[in-house]
Amino acid sequence: NRLLAEGLVATHAGDPIPGWMQYDSGIKEDFTQHPPVVTHVANQPIDPDRIYRVATKISDLTNGQSPPWTEYYKEHPEVLPPKGAYANIQAELMTYFARNLWNRIWDSLSQTLDEECDAPDVQADDSDTAEEVCNPELRLETLDKDQDGIVSVDEIQRALEDIVGLSVDTREKSLAEFVHDFADATGSGKVTLEDIAIFCDEMRGESRQKGTLRSRILME
Repeated sequence: NRLLAEGLVATHAGDPIPGWMQYDSGIKEDFTQHPPVVTHVANQPIDPDRIYRVATKISDLTNGQSPPWTEYYKEHPEVLPPKGAYANIQAELMTYFARNLWNRIWDSLSQTLDEECDAPDVQADDSDTAEEVCNPELRLETLDKDQDGIVSVDEIQRALEDIVGLSVDTREKSLAEFVHDFADATGSGKVTLEDIAIFCDEMRGESRQKGTLRSRILME
């Protein structure tokens, strides 16, 4: 996408107004050219015919820090989202952190359960290897400390401390609530065996890249 590529490069071409557009390691630039040229987005070759979704403030598109963006959006204000349709950036960031923390909990459980699944009495046969190795029942049992069949926000909070190794404050559970919301794959408000099984199903037959256990966006 020419607008994305040229606009991104332009924000780093001079002094900050008031800052530079931030991007992650998925953006690749060819610095052998001057000015540099964006070649990849999300680690994939940039597609000139694709419309990309980015997270930024409306003012960043119109305040002059990127002349290509300022010119385009002043000529085409109708393509900017209307007021009231803006995404809550705090919620978006918390969702991103929640997804990654749930992945870390899941990966840690996988390492623990791999050892248990090596035992002779829990070996899976060829017909249900993925189900047995994933073992949603054992995953739920590990997280569900009071064994009521539901993983609560408090139990997610404990997992963040005991499994992930975070320092947590029992008075602040916002992050645990976002992780709980992400783990609630069915949207029932509870994290149950069904939710754990959904994550197991998504892994079956797929080679999952680290950090991309699920890709779903939770809207506030």
